[in-house]
Amino acid sequence: MPCYENSIHALQNLLQSGDHNEEERPEKNANKVRCHVTKTSQQVYHLKNGTEYCFVEVTCDDCSQYGLQAFGEEATKLYNEVYKCIMCGRPPRMTRRSVIVEEKIDGRSYIFDTNGCALIFWKLKEVIGKEAFQ
Repeated sequence: MPCYENSIHALQNLLQSGDHNEEERPEKNANKVRCHVTKTSQQVYHLKNGTEYCFVEVTCDDCSQYGLQAFGEEATKLYNEVYKCIMCGRPPRMTRRSVIVEEKIDGRSYIFDTNGCALIFWKLKEVIGKEAFQ
């Protein structure tokens, strides 16, 4: 099991590469496992002691599940990483007041910061094809 610097690094590694069990697969590219966010905090919460808190659950195609928790400044960074727009990469404008557009496409949930980014994504998907986005 790899060790990560922080929750953001762990999230990025799981979502981008899916290499959470490298030791079990002798060939580097054999049957890559894809992971996606299944649950997350709807906002950055504040605990009774004033510390910020954020939770993210990641589920992989091989049924592995990971719970990532962040506290303090890292909680805000984790929230921004989860809710950044998939098209332009912008984080939510204001943690509690941003308009987050969530679209379900082929059973997967995608996050966009505006309807415009969602529309561009749909058009690109039609032109390039589904395979490019899996």
